[in-house]
Amino acid sequence: SIRRQRQMCIRDRVGALLAVLLKKTSPDMALLLALAVCLGVLAALTKGLEEVVTFLRELLEWGGLSAELFVPLLKTVGIALISRTGGALCRDAGEGAMAGLVEMAGAFAAILVALPLFRAAWQMLEGLL
Repeated sequence: SIRRQRQMCIRDRVGALLAVLLKKTSPDMALLLALAVCLGVLAALTKGLEEVVTFLRELLEWGGLSAELFVPLLKTVGIALISRTGGALCRDAGEGAMAGLVEMAGAFAAILVALPLFRAAWQMLEGLL
């Protein structure tokens, strides 16, 4: 609901503001607070996840798409979101090299997960030739 989203936004902004203020005096606590805010957002988002999954199942049935092709796409999006958040947390902690490594690992994992899509596209191309 809109009220829940508004409350979540307010809570997240307060948490982010507190993390910025804490960063000057206690960078470790600021990082932990930022991580807690991220986990809180993730927990709040999972409540609406069931509705999204139901909609995606209906979409699969309606469009006649194969779940073998659709699921890797969703996994790739999830990996991208997680690796981007992880990279941002590492940058906030002052670990730029680690952030790059997290994002690179996320890109590699996304490619691995998307291999069934690549194989299906290749098979379709072979069928056309």
